[in-house]
Amino acid sequence: MQENLFPPDAKNRVSAPRPEAKDCRPPEMGQCRVVITGMGAITPYGIGVETLWTELLLGKKALRMVEGLSPKALVGAPIDFPLASDIHPKVLRQTDRFVHFALVAAKEAWSQAGNPALSVPSHRIGVVIGNAVGGLGTFRSGTLSYERGDRLSPFFVPAFIPNMAAARIAMELSLHGMNLTVTTACAAGTDALGVAADMIRMGRADVVVAGGTEALFIPEMVTGLMQTRALSTVSDPDQACRPFDVNRSGMVMGEGAAILVLEREKVALARGAKPYAQILGYGSAGDGEHPAAPAADGHGQQWAMDRALRDASITPGEVDYVNAHGTATVIGDRSEWMSIAKVVGTHCAVSSIKGSVGHLLGAAGSVEAVVSAKILNEQVIPATMGCEHIDPDCPLDIVTSSRAASVEVLLSNSFGLGGQNATIAMGRWFE
Repeated sequence: MQENLFPPDAKNRVSAPRPEAKDCRPPEMGQCRVVITGMGAITPYGIGVETLWTELLLGKKALRMVEGLSPKALVGAPIDFPLASDIHPKVLRQTDRFVHFALVAAKEAWSQAGNPALSVPSHRIGVVIGNAVGGLGTFRSGTLSYERGDRLSPFFVPAFIPNMAAARIAMELSLHGMNLTVTTACAAGTDALGVAADMIRMGRADVVVAGGTEALFIPEMVTGLMQTRALSTVSDPDQACRPFDVNRSGMVMGEGAAILVLEREKVALARGAKPYAQILGYGSAGDGEHPAAPAADGHGQQWAMDRALRDASITPGEVDYVNAHGTATVIGDRSEWMSIAKVVGTHCAVSSIKGSVGHLLGAAGSVEAVVSAKILNEQVIPATMGCEHIDPDCPLDIVTSSRAASVEVLLSNSFGLGGQNATIAMGRWFE
């Protein structure tokens, strides 16, 4: 009999009492402002940040039926268009699809930032990239090739290992600072940004290229997620992913990447860059309970949000908006709305973009950070597509149609399998 990763009593489990989270920042942290000077994205909508933003505001969905990846056809959001032609053919051959996505997004972000290496020493520029697994597509095709008796490429291992996106970005941009990979499941993109901000605040770097990338549309991954009951089995793309809706049925997989250039504010201003937004704080915490289901009392999520607020030195009442993890799973959404209400309150707007582009797993948090930066700049919140009838138990102000809003400070949440919870606090940039 197959093990059920979501036990019947998961919704009603009560965790043992835990001590309140405490602010444990080193005294030297938080002494400089970290700003975003460049952003790049490749999503199921297409290439580019503006494409992502425009399609979100138009309320378009990138979801469609995908066949051949599981026992039954499922709704997904794969990337099925050609990538940018400026990736060298040799690099395309030697690397996995998740690396291709990262390079496309990184080049856009780097160009938008105005090439910081022109004025910042390369050893003071780091790279931190998050992903959930790495190049499973390459690993799968290599395994099948090996079983047929074919010769494996010498680039087989360097193509699929998780750190290769960060490594290839450094090679492409000739960067020689700290080079790290964060693998915390669906929290990886947000954790990567938090780690990058900490590197700058701790003086380990002046500039960091950070974000997430993911390409996991292979049969084993899709079918495996089906077995955890995380994926929606609804066959209508308009109904499959419904964050915070009373009829939500699960997540829809997506793929892509988003990369941001983070800088020490003084360094950015000295070279004439104009920041898009600030990274105000970062919080991370583990549930320590279950491999797939979130803690029933939401303690890990709450600690992550609380720590981000403390790190940013802001109060819950100052938060204008929360970019929710919002995967549209029955248990996950409930856990998150309870956590947001407890830590932040119910006064602020809340939305999720996963009903539009799907769940980009390790890249989700970085894509949502890009969207958050656009919200801070444009003062408009895109709709939570798929949410037509807000669950009556949800006490939050869910944005169901795009609205103009005054957003000065926001939180962006990412929660992953294994109880990985990460939150970043972001704010409008001002001189």
